[in-house]
Amino acid sequence: MADKREHDAEAQRPFLTGESSKDVLQKMKVVEDEEDEPRTRKWTEWVRILAEVAMVGAIIVLLLRGWQQGKGGGEKPSPVPTWPKKTVTFQPNERYLHDGMFANESAVLETLHNWIELSADGRGYVKIEDAEKYGLSNGYELNVNSTHTEPAYMLSVFHQLHCLSYLAVAFQTAFTDKQPSSEVAFHSVHCFDYIRQAILCNADTSLEGDTGHPGWGGVHQCTDIDKLREWANQRDVYKYRGLMPSDSVL
Repeated sequence: MADKREHDAEAQRPFLTGESSKDVLQKMKVVEDEEDEPRTRKWTEWVRILAEVAMVGAIIVLLLRGWQQGKGGGEKPSPVPTWPKKTVTFQPNERYLHDGMFANESAVLETLHNWIELSADGRGYVKIEDAEKYGLSNGYELNVNSTHTEPAYMLSVFHQLHCLSYLAVAFQTAFTDKQPSSEVAFHSVHCFDYIRQAILCNADTSLEGDTGHPGWGGVHQCTDIDKLREWANQRDVYKYRGLMPSDSVL
């Protein structure tokens, strides 16, 4: 009987002197945690690497998609090509504007008649094949003859020229103290706002210094208007027929 009691006491005695079974179990758990830590750290590292690879892949896909949508010179695809910029120095040209042109209606019309050469043969209206492919809205239906119309789109630069020439005529009317009609007033407001937005859209960042005359002598990097005009002339719907100043203003 005494032997059995001694055996039970020996079984309950901790392996190390002064340590209870609870202490031993706690130490065993610590050892297991330390063994698991490298595996956990390694797994976490792999998860981080995979997440970074996925992020880089997503960025590359987005960049490629943006490049494909933007190639051709803009955020939206465009049928209009781009050309290398052309260096232009701004200088006054009396063929297109001069001090005496607002003296009377004939003078302003004769001067603006010279602007026709600045525009395209079809006043900027062009035919665009597969317009829907470029996300364009419906074109203008232009009368080619008495029985036939064709859809066409107007290049904005030539719309801007039209608006500026229209404002010159309206200014001449006000310059001579004549009351502009409500139609002229309405169209003038449209043209002022259209040109305002066109200026901000193109946002010419050329730097100008003091040349004695504000703006003149400044060097600008410009769209090659000659190449653009040539491109438009190859796609016009019809040639504009007005020849006299009274009916040939842009």
